[in-house]
Amino acid sequence: MPLVLEPKAKFEVVLDCDLKKPKEEQPTFIFKYLSSRKWKEMARLSDAFDKDDSGEKAIDTVFKAIGMSLAGWRNMTGQDGSEIAFDLKMLDDIVTPAEALELMQAAVSQLPTVEDKKKFDSQSTSSTARSARRAKDRKIARTNRQS
Repeated sequence: MPLVLEPKAKFEVVLDCDLKKPKEEQPTFIFKYLSSRKWKEMARLSDAFDKDDSGEKAIDTVFKAIGMSLAGWRNMTGQDGSEIAFDLKMLDDIVTPAEALELMQAAVSQLPTVEDKKKFDSQSTSSTARSARRAKDRKIARTNRQS
């Protein structure tokens, strides 16, 4: 099944500043995969970010890009230690601009961790071995023709 359609296919991001915390306590952002159509929209936002001459507009673009893919978070606690429920509208209240850029880069790269891959690969009922082999065979055939 295409990754975009897999309901459990998500990838998780822990900010660099939280990596040294115990795994069970790390604030974690949960992202969904984007379709090709959404990727085009993401590319337009990325272009807009590069061209924005206003800091405020650039930051707004960053949060809009994150919002296209961010699906949740866990272990997010306020300064008083209370749990912060997921609400996309709260994101700019809980991350710095530098952290927002880090999250946007994660949203744009859409690279799952090894653990993320194991989670949704183990739940898949279809085999991708045949299609992967066909893609590899086509690549080898193209390479051989070019030689």
